[in-house]
Amino acid sequence: MEHLTWQRLTLIAVITLALCWLITRVALGDGYTPATIPWTLPVVCVVGGALTLAFAWPVRQYQHGKRPGLDGLRAARAAVFAQACAYAGAILASGLVGYALGVGGDWSHGPRRDVAVSALIAALGAALLLAAGVIAEHWCRTKPPEDPTALAS
Repeated sequence: MEHLTWQRLTLIAVITLALCWLITRVALGDGYTPATIPWTLPVVCVVGGALTLAFAWPVRQYQHGKRPGLDGLRAARAAVFAQACAYAGAILASGLVGYALGVGGDWSHGPRRDVAVSALIAALGAALLLAAGVIAEHWCRTKPPEDPTALAS
């Protein structure tokens, strides 16, 4: 399993932001009404981030020698879940910011401003999910072996 890289997360975020902004502007130009982002989305993102950290904490404890009996499969599952949360957070946060920017072009229109604000609040929750995923994935990284010839034998 490859580790997360900031380059990959940034590339995903930039592409998602641009696509969501473009799609929003085209849809609004065709007369569609923007939908308000539900308040449950940032709540779900924060809960997902908290779960990610909770699942990765025992792995971090194991690496510091405080939990010797940790199952390797559990550690692998925590790492995969952390990466999934990081990618989902990057896509959601950048997509919601793109949506907010697309709708925010009509900032003087009160209902559209409310939609943009709800999207930015949800983007903040998604950014917390991204941060939790990156932190948890860092906790789950394995250290390289001290002796590189040990793998050959």
